[in-house]
Amino acid sequence: MVDKTSYTMKKFGQHIKRVGDEVDEEAVREMIDIILNAEKSFVVGAGRSGLVAKMFGMRLMHLGINVFVVGETITPSLEEEDAVIAISGSGETSSTIDISKTTVENNASLIGITGSSDSTLASIADCVVTISDKFEKDVNQEEIAPLGTLFELTSAALMDSIISEMMAIMGKNKKDLEEKHATLE
Repeated sequence: MVDKTSYTMKKFGQHIKRVGDEVDEEAVREMIDIILNAEKSFVVGAGRSGLVAKMFGMRLMHLGINVFVVGETITPSLEEEDAVIAISGSGETSSTIDISKTTVENNASLIGITGSSDSTLASIADCVVTISDKFEKDVNQEEIAPLGTLFELTSAALMDSIISEMMAIMGKNKKDLEEKHATLE
């Protein structure tokens, strides 16, 4: 067996860099504005996209944003002045789409993070950030990055980059975030 770890990590890094070069900065600015102006923000996603959503929600909380994870027992009701950040690689995950439709029906803001600009999520969201989940043509994607791995890794990197940008906008630093870090662990 050939050791592919180094090769795979380099390909992941190259992919994240390429997507970073292609990110729609205007859509990211709009996303940040929506979150900063919302009374409450909610994050949602299924499977590993849901884990990325929870990671983003945690960092929003560290920034002092009033944020909740959809589906948790302490999640409050959605209101018009709120925002939902829905993460779905396909943009078609049924549970995420159902929640996204409920968001629209309640006149709250919907932010879609997806790998497909032609998806249902992209078509109903107020703001869409599209993340490519395709490697360059010279790489066998299924062999080294199956089942949405690229979307999840890249969206996690994007979400942390957005947190960094929000820190600058809000005038926050590492110490400010540490003050909100969990003490009951």
